[in-house]
Amino acid sequence: MEKWIRLLGLRLHVSIGIHDFEKKKPQPYKMDIGLLLDAGYRTYHDAISETVDYDALRSRVSAHLGSRHFNLQETVIQEVIDICFEIDPRIRAVDVSTAKTAVYPDCDAVGLHYQVTRADWQS
Repeated sequence: MEKWIRLLGLRLHVSIGIHDFEKKKPQPYKMDIGLLLDAGYRTYHDAISETVDYDALRSRVSAHLGSRHFNLQETVIQEVIDICFEIDPRIRAVDVSTAKTAVYPDCDAVGLHYQVTRADWQS
């Protein structure tokens, strides 16, 4: 069995992009984050201390993405993966999708998708 915590459809305004029009103001950005938990992960006492704090994850990601301008989505997604693995040692893998939703008039979005295990990320 796989056990995932998912943060779906996190909507932010992020200063991101290499084009002049993208550097003028933050643009709509959407992110999905999945955290694969250790096989032995289980709650026993219905206490927040037994689980991964997704409030902290959301807060840290939101603050980081609002902290500066990013040229590349690759940089954003890699730094978000770092944050995910820092949040809790029980996270075995991270699945992150990003999307700039207002770049092209003829596309819903342009984005990236990374899925990586802790072991592969640290190597």
